[in-house]
Amino acid sequence: MKFKTGRAHFSVSIISLILINACSETQNYMPFKVEAAYATKPLIGINSVAAYMVLKNQTNQTLTIDKISCDNFLADFHESKIDNHSKMVMKKLDKVVIKPNSEVNFQPSGKHIMIMSENFPNNLEVINCQLSVGKEKKYPLVFIIK
Repeated sequence: MKFKTGRAHFSVSIISLILINACSETQNYMPFKVEAAYATKPLIGINSVAAYMVLKNQTNQTLTIDKISCDNFLADFHESKIDNHSKMVMKKLDKVVIKPNSEVNFQPSGKHIMIMSENFPNNLEVINCQLSVGKEKKYPLVFIIK
């Protein structure tokens, strides 16, 4: 009888370890939330589109997005500002920093993502990208074409 109880106890222990491991934080955990991600519809003859979204840091730590990469396209972070001569200028950003429990809004005439291609397909509906936090952590991001 003790043998059966020992086997049952062992089985419960193994199942508990599997459940704990399955519920623990994985590499797929997104430390940020993406809202309203969309890209503008490519115009004929133009080799770039702008993409916008809201990134919300869901952690108590500062997050640094080091890079954005997109399938079949080049992509960079940019920011538009009005300079001292009242001209709109656009500057490439090396990274995007999001303070703990705050958000960064990518919007027209502000921070945005430039996605470039020699030839955008006419039937483009989405652009699949990845955001890199550090060298090893990459998180999926999908822009819907509007």
